[in-house]
Amino acid sequence: MYISPDIPFPAAPEGPGRPADLQLLTEGRWLMNTEVRYFIQEKRSRWHLTMVYIAVDNPLKLICRKIDTYSSEQKALTFAKILQRGIRKDARGTLKTNRDAFNICAN
Repeated sequence: MYISPDIPFPAAPEGPGRPADLQLLTEGRWLMNTEVRYFIQEKRSRWHLTMVYIAVDNPLKLICRKIDTYSSEQKALTFAKILQRGIRKDARGTLKTNRDAFNICAN
């Protein structure tokens, strides 16, 4: 394969990895007990899909991951439901967060 010398290709020096590189694996253990939800919103006539991981024991602990954009709401909803079934760790969807954990008063 020919690489033109005109293309700037910064070569990173090789070296041992840092502990911060594996921090995702150690912090990701709580993802085993999460409820997976999706969030679809419309921006500039495109539908953006975001998957939300919510910890069951602490609903204030969550991660949002942007997935992709779609041309129609129905397509985004279809992909969201397929991804939700594939991503969640419990096949039946029994892990649910407590909706009253935030103690929101409507008054």
